[in-house]
Amino acid sequence: MAFLYCPRDATALVPTRIDGRERPACPVCGFADFLHVQIGANAVVERGGSVLLVKLSYGPREGHWTLPGGLVESEETPEEAAVRETHEETGLDIELDGLVATYMRPAHERHETWSGLIIVTFRAHVTGGEIRSAPEETSDVAFFPRDQLPALDELAWPSTVHGLDAWKAFERARP
Repeated sequence: MAFLYCPRDATALVPTRIDGRERPACPVCGFADFLHVQIGANAVVERGGSVLLVKLSYGPREGHWTLPGGLVESEETPEEAAVRETHEETGLDIELDGLVATYMRPAHERHETWSGLIIVTFRAHVTGGEIRSAPEETSDVAFFPRDQLPALDELAWPSTVHGLDAWKAFERARP
């Protein structure tokens, strides 16, 4: 969502041509709102050839499965956010094994008030903790074998599908 007023001096922002685009800008101090993209971080947590999914207990996709994850806070890296969010949503401690995928949801895709969102998805494995749901965020937490993943209409977001597809492509079935 764009600023309406300058965060520096509270002047109403006006459309101004900057870098070939109309952007909200302050005519007094020159502040320009570049309509920043949010960053999310997910984890493909593996255990014994299965992947961890959480069932959402809130929001527009309540009751649908997704990878554990969420938005990156301003004081953390995407890696730290993936570890933190996984622990908050599942009770499990994880260690990241590397990047598996990125996904971009452009601004206003699927909903007119949504901003742009880049989701960074990491591979991970469990290092500790006890599996549990977090009622304010998740109603269920479970590991799914690759051949028993929920159907597409049971998955919460396109980024979930993208992350799982990247995981399946990377992790070849073993004889």
